Amino acid sequence: MPRKSPVIKRPKIPAWRKELWLKRMTDVDALTTEPLPSSSSVQIISAEEARFRKEIRKAIAQQHTILDQQAPETSWKPLDRGQTLATWRRQLTPYQKQLRKSFDHYSVAKREWQDAEKSRWQRLIGKATKLERRADQLFFEFLEVLRFVVQALLHIVGLRAEPPNPIRSILSEKNKLALEHFRKTYDAEFSAMADIQMLDSWLNQRFDRIMQARQKRIMDWNRAHRDKKDLAQREIKRLSDLLNTKNHRMRHEEFIGPSLSRSPASFPTPNPQTQYPTHGTPSPF
Repeated sequence: MPRKSPVIKRPKIPAWRKELWLKRMTDVDALTTEPLPSSSSVQIISAEEARFRKEIRKAIAQQHTILDQQAPETSWKPLDRGQTLATWRRQLTPYQKQLRKSFDHYSVAKREWQDAEKSRWQRLIGKATKLERRADQLFFEFLEVLRFVVQALLHIVGLRAEPPNPIRSILSEKNKLALEHFRKTYDAEFSAMADIQMLDSWLNQRFDRIMQARQKRIMDWNRAHRDKKDLAQREIKRLSDLLNTKNHRMRHEEFIGPSLSRSPASFPTPNPQTQYPTHGTPSPF
């Protein structure tokens, strides 16, 4: 006997759901007359309008570059007092030893000459005179070493651009007069190199002056560029207002200025350092 095909029972649809489905099917072919909502993010602009917007954003970015400029020393790593002073002391140690050694040679020669002056016999035979000449020679040699050491000190702490001049082995009378003047001029530096405690105080004062001079240079730079940054801030506000306005024709005229009646494609590349005079507000180009 042939088998009977199975009977598929479909689920029974409620009446309210059937009516809703039929209503939706009838609304598919209906034409809609409702406009797009006003909150739509789609904005259709012309190619000319897009070009103007691009130029304005580029000009705003260049004005922001001016605002972001800072004094060159602002980004420098701050100096550490302890580390800086330790580096200076380590660099000055060999010069201090050299100065002390030269001074000891002069002190011994001076003491020998003074002892010879007390002896009548050594004065008669001329030994005291020879010792006096030797003491004088060693004194000027000591002044030459002092000149070398003080110049090294000034170079290490940044008060002299070039390294110290080499020590001269032969000194003329003119050189001796210059060395005497040098010793009087840099007496504070000589005293600092001769005494460790005085050297610490001198180096600390020098470090304070370096920090004060750096801060002053930063303040002077900010003062010199204040007007330029204020102008850039006002220009950013003006250009931002142009982007938000809806009167495109008026906005274009304000952007290019009344004296520049060229097409947008002929505008030069914006340069924040160049300002062309206009009859109205200054142009960002």
